[in-house]
Amino acid sequence: RPVRARALPPGGGGQAWAARRARALLEEEYATEISAERLAEAAGCSRFALYRAFRAEYGMAPSDFQRQLRLRQARGLLVAGSTAAEAAAAAGFADQSHFHRWFVRCFGITPGAFQHAAGPDSLPTPRP
Repeated sequence: RPVRARALPPGGGGQAWAARRARALLEEEYATEISAERLAEAAGCSRFALYRAFRAEYGMAPSDFQRQLRLRQARGLLVAGSTAAEAAAAAGFADQSHFHRWFVRCFGITPGAFQHAAGPDSLPTPRP
């Protein structure tokens, strides 16, 4: 007997619910590796149904959303003074070069240049 994929009920309500459940898991555990199967299990549907539902609800794939969460966290760490390697590791990137490549692709600037521009020295000093 073939295995039947768990589909979402028609009408969109199930899609939104599944996408919200997947998003909640991604937001809680963005720095860890989450398999498509685990994400689909949390959402209560097949991984294919989850992909379609997530994309319909948020306009991007779950993996892209997770990457955006990681980049946002790493960007905050850079502003706080962490090195690029520390920010990459803390945000869940495989290594610094992987982080660097995605940072430049998404923000159009290197992590080092961003840190220099956003660091405490970049703030205007108040004049008396």
